[in-house]
Amino acid sequence: MRRTVVVIEDDDDLRHLLTQTLEQHGFDVHAFRDGASGVDAVRLLRPELTTVDVMLGGIDGFEAVRRIRSFHDGYILIISAVGDETATVEGFRSGADDYVVKPWRPYELRARIDALMRRPRSIRSDEPAAPAWLEAGPLRLNPASRRVELDGELLDLTRSEFDVLQALMQRPGDVIEKSWMALMLRRQSGTSGEHVSAHDLHAVEVHMMNLRRKLGDDGRSGRWVETVRGIGYRFARHTD
Repeated sequence: MRRTVVVIEDDDDLRHLLTQTLEQHGFDVHAFRDGASGVDAVRLLRPELTTVDVMLGGIDGFEAVRRIRSFHDGYILIISAVGDETATVEGFRSGADDYVVKPWRPYELRARIDALMRRPRSIRSDEPAAPAWLEAGPLRLNPASRRVELDGELLDLTRSEFDVLQALMQRPGDVIEKSWMALMLRRQSGTSGEHVSAHDLHAVEVHMMNLRRKLGDDGRSGRWVETVRGIGYRFARHTD
């Protein structure tokens, strides 16, 4: 079974090179150029490995690692051009398992990753267990079994509809960009590349329309999913 890795790297060339290196090493790679999107992807995908650059737009790599560590116990490798002792120490303090200084060499990087992933990981006992179900009133979603229930009835969702709903329910009240959803669905289907086309965005709209229909949401009332014009969608907060 291929392992999953999330790559967070803002340099296009390095992100592409790192993706190629990891794919050749047997990983399914999901690559992102900013820290916030990468953290969201880790929350959704639960990868075995995450690589993080330090110098990122928005939140920096150290903050991205801290946020990931708050909910995920997978391996984290910082890959950065910042190689001074202060940065390295900060990287480990933020929760990284290893720190590699650019420029990295492909074979050495693979060896470092293999050595890293041979280390046993233990789930910290002070962390609360992840909930079996995501719940919002009568709507329930189970990520492990991929079941969705509404008013006690099982909903028949496609893979894409389930993934979109899970992404929304994991961040109630937050706006999720349509382009981020498009990339998520493409990577979930095994399609590489980071360019979001008009076709990709239309596909998200179709999935959302079908999902809303199955949820009994006409799209105007926004009982479950609200449209944020020009940006994306938001899962509505409620307890009914």
